[in-house]
Amino acid sequence: MSKLTEQHVAEYLKAHPDFLINNPDVLATLELQQQTAAATSLVHIQQRQLREHNTLLKNKIEQLVAQAKENELIHRLFSECHRQLWTNYDFKTLANNLRNIICTNPLINECQLVKYEKKYDDLIAHRLQNDGIYLGRVNQQERDLLFSESTQSTALYLIGNSNHPVAILAFGSDDVNHFEPAKDSFFVLEFVRSLQLRLLELA
Repeated sequence: MSKLTEQHVAEYLKAHPDFLINNPDVLATLELQQQTAAATSLVHIQQRQLREHNTLLKNKIEQLVAQAKENELIHRLFSECHRQLWTNYDFKTLANNLRNIICTNPLINECQLVKYEKKYDDLIAHRLQNDGIYLGRVNQQERDLLFSESTQSTALYLIGNSNHPVAILAFGSDDVNHFEPAKDSFFVLEFVRSLQLRLLELA
């Protein structure tokens, strides 16, 4: 096998002018010092790739910061909701106070805590049958049971289980993307467990 020379590399690159574009990891490791036209062109490519990489990093950081701020707000709101569980002694007052607290979140327009009624059976069967949790969009008939017409995405939590439902805790947002299946529900689920215990005591 003949030794690979600079001439071989040069000939290959001439024959494959898009090689460095198709292999940006190779381009990123090159040290371009001579300001020839070709080198300048490659420098521009590297600069563009760095800008794109920096933009991706910036967007990722902004997303993480926004998520951290939202988690902080959710933690604060549900900490207050936990306190309400033990200072309210009837269902209606508790439901009203929870709504007033949760709806201070600008992305949540509605909060409903409703006692189970037969009219919710189809909603439970369709959305809450398996694990008692649903995040996402609902159809118009389901929306009309709990929310206003402007609601675009929802979070539904069954208190009790599908065989013995006690209540439904429901949040609504005008933002179609706010509640979606991948959304973290840790703080909400902790509260739902405490809420279930409290409602059983108040029953």
